[in-house]
Amino acid sequence: MNAPHDHMGHAHTHDPVEERLAEIAFIQGFRAATDKRAFLVLTHIPQEMSRNGAALKLMQVVIGDRYEVGAASPGFGGGGMVYHPLPGAMIRETAELHFVYVAIDQRLELTLADLHIHRH
Repeated sequence: MNAPHDHMGHAHTHDPVEERLAEIAFIQGFRAATDKRAFLVLTHIPQEMSRNGAALKLMQVVIGDRYEVGAASPGFGGGGMVYHPLPGAMIRETAELHFVYVAIDQRLELTLADLHIHRH
């Protein structure tokens, strides 16, 4: 199966590391931008899209922080879940990014990777 191509003929890969780096760069740029609307235009984030016959409009750029404070794994012999709180130095912070599009009867939440896949 061939990888999708952009309008210049470049193949797109769905490398999770590259996608995460692009998301981090977008979050940093968006937070720093004094003109957020212009930033969206420069980064080719669609202001509207058609899905299932409805015209959806971009309503929100959602950036949220998430902290992983514990780890869990299945217990031995099916004995439920084993939980381990992480020590402070091991707690990981990540920022999540979503784009919320709405129509009169629909709400769609997409990631940056979703938008790039749908655009090409």
